[in-house]
Amino acid sequence: MGNHIKTDDRRISEMRNLGPACEKDFNEAGIMNAHDLIALGPEENFRQMLLGRMRSGRNAMCCNAAYFYAIYGAIHDVDWRSIPEQKKIDFKKLTASMRKYREFEQK
Repeated sequence: MGNHIKTDDRRISEMRNLGPACEKDFNEAGIMNAHDLIALGPEENFRQMLLGRMRSGRNAMCCNAAYFYAIYGAIHDVDWRSIPEQKKIDFKKLTASMRKYREFEQK
């Protein structure tokens, strides 16, 4: 028997903390399922989601650190309110940095 790598083909909206609106945002960015989300990690998922929103003409300013919490929780299968405090601080800093350098701004 050969090695079989199991992929997580759940819909994003089937993951903890993420619903249909998040799934739409991720799908527009080319992130199609749980496997894709897990493989990219929270930071790259967030960045790709923002870029996808901007490409589709949607506002990215509404996306804040709470999105990071939800993504992290989905990847680690924990409620977004239960993620480690240091991760919350890190995600708030990263969000503030992205805003400062206009990563959210529509082009």
